[in-house]
Amino acid sequence: MSFTEKFTALDRHCRDFHQTHFTPSWLQPSRSHLYICLALIMAVIAIAANGHMRSWQFAKWQAEPDRYFVADMPSVSTTDAGFFLATAKAIKTDKTSDAFHQKRLFPNNHDYQANPDKRLTTEQLLPILIAYFAPDASNKALMDTAHAMLPITAMITALAIICAFGIAGFWWEGAIAALGGGLSFSYLSRSAVGRIDTDQLNLAFFYGVTALALLAGRVRGWRAAILTSLCAGALNWLFSWWYSKDIFSWFFLGVLVWVSLMTHRDLKRTGAQAAIFILLSGTFTNMGGVALDMFTDLNLEFGALIFPNTFQTITELNVIPFIDLLRSITYDPVIGAFGIISLLIWVIFNPVIGLAVLPILGLGLLNFMFGNRVVFFAAPLVWFGVAWGIFALLRCFTGWLMARYDTASPAVQTPSYVTRIAAMVMPVSALIVTVLVYLNAYNPLTKPYLPAPSFSHEVLTGFNQLSNRIASRPDSKPAVIASWWDYGYMATFLSDMPSLHDGGIQTSPVTHYVARALTADSQAETAAILSFLATDGLAGLQTNSTKKGALEARFAAFTGASNTDIYLVLTHQMVPWMGAISQLGMWDAENGKPINIRPGDNTLAYQNIRCNADNASPYLICAGRQFDLARGTINKSPLMRHMIETRGGKIIARRDYAHPQGLVMQAHDLGDMTIQTQIIHPRLYHSSFNQLFYLGTADPDYFSLIDDNFPFYRIYKVKN
Repeated sequence: MSFTEKFTALDRHCRDFHQTHFTPSWLQPSRSHLYICLALIMAVIAIAANGHMRSWQFAKWQAEPDRYFVADMPSVSTTDAGFFLATAKAIKTDKTSDAFHQKRLFPNNHDYQANPDKRLTTEQLLPILIAYFAPDASNKALMDTAHAMLPITAMITALAIICAFGIAGFWWEGAIAALGGGLSFSYLSRSAVGRIDTDQLNLAFFYGVTALALLAGRVRGWRAAILTSLCAGALNWLFSWWYSKDIFSWFFLGVLVWVSLMTHRDLKRTGAQAAIFILLSGTFTNMGGVALDMFTDLNLEFGALIFPNTFQTITELNVIPFIDLLRSITYDPVIGAFGIISLLIWVIFNPVIGLAVLPILGLGLLNFMFGNRVVFFAAPLVWFGVAWGIFALLRCFTGWLMARYDTASPAVQTPSYVTRIAAMVMPVSALIVTVLVYLNAYNPLTKPYLPAPSFSHEVLTGFNQLSNRIASRPDSKPAVIASWWDYGYMATFLSDMPSLHDGGIQTSPVTHYVARALTADSQAETAAILSFLATDGLAGLQTNSTKKGALEARFAAFTGASNTDIYLVLTHQMVPWMGAISQLGMWDAENGKPINIRPGDNTLAYQNIRCNADNASPYLICAGRQFDLARGTINKSPLMRHMIETRGGKIIARRDYAHPQGLVMQAHDLGDMTIQTQIIHPRLYHSSFNQLFYLGTADPDYFSLIDDNFPFYRIYKVKN
């Protein structure tokens, strides 16, 4: 017997075994008119609930404009929103995004021209849609349009999820998957109000292409197979235009090939469908992938220099425990565990489709490599498992109920009430499960979820007004914003000014040197670094990174002259970011080692404490400890170096103690009876950020204050 004959016999044996042992009739979904009607009702509920949640969130934002709006424009809840808005503005104005990209990574992209022919296919699809639907290129029109899209994209996402599982034959379960997955924290947190990002449709495209790939593999006729393969390839091409992660194309191709081959056992048919999908997708020649080293490497090399990886400080890339992962998908880990177990059992009963979609579950497990940014892809699949497990148990119950009377006595007719109960168990239960899933997920009734803006109203207002402040400058020098990378996109969008760095280039050495400038204990060094970056940029860093000591020599030779006006924006939001900033800035790039302030630790942070005066003693009680401000002791130990009191961001009192390595206490009177007390390391006390933002002690040789809205932000101009 040849190998082909042996394989065919084994295949036939496996199919017969599965058909005999794992295809009970009672476990198959009904195909009655009642089932179809109820599936339609559940689908409408899931779609409407997803759209309503985002509309409700926006209405809540509108009710508090002082917090959620800036200059009549809604705020954003993701740092990347500014990228798509600024791109849309450039497209709306010039039919190309080149004008925006020329303002990024200043001054290196000054002559950037990636799309001189103004072809829309070279631009990203999301900003194209924002630009198309916006009535004009004003910031308000673009913001309003982008926010109006969110409920619509949420409903499209729910529809795509329903179709993916419905095409597999499980419409009820698909509706539950769309309802639970779309309102799970893992996805809602990435598609809620203000989340102007590709994530709002990533799930729709992912499950939409999967649905068409399943359909292409399952249809019978050749014409239908060709047509569905064309549709799957076209939608995959559109997905690549929306979100250029072409590695997903290999998964979709695998689904199509596996399902088609296992369903029809026809190599010619499967090969033809695969070829059509590959050619129409247009993504396989790019060999798209993920640069794993950007996520896994602790340090990155740049010429002779070694820098810490910025990705190590990004919150959304943090690995979350498995229990928290389940909680982000189903709110209750028990429900999540039940969903995964049920899903694995479902794969046994439905191996062809089950093995095709099971890799989606692996995307959730990629949390342990890429952080929590990919968990939401698996959310609908886990909720599908929850729904299938519940409905399977109910079908098992009704099957047992009917079998009990059918086998009791052939002469005894099954009571009519038993038949009615058996007929109503599934429809009634389906509606109850739909309601319970909605109430379990995030919703306005029981679990309202309202995301906070990524940036405060005051800070965005500062960026929005900055362009007006510099418009009346007496000189015509180029102007650039220097701040932390999180602000890069929105700062450019609101001010129309270039920035030194942003979220798309956060791993470049520029980020390290901006961090070093903020944590430097010399304002002269801070001004030298910022001036070098604004004048020579990344190209200058590359030129001076081939030899150790070259950059330090350039910084030391700083004369205070610059051909660029640099506006340093320091904000209250950078205070909690100081831990990440210091990890990147307190670093010896020439030797690739951290500059530790204590053994094994280079992190600087503001530790806020609460203090109360003890009238019965001369001590101030802070965080359960006794502070003697007369002697500079903490619990009678000489641990303090300075005691600083400020009002309105200016020093009003200062005490120095004879403990040169001691800690520093800062007490800030922020107004409205608000006192903020901090304990900080002396290195942080002397940092340029602390001196400029909290204490307002700018060295006039290097910085001049041009906009003071303390305690929210301060904007300094670097002297030149």
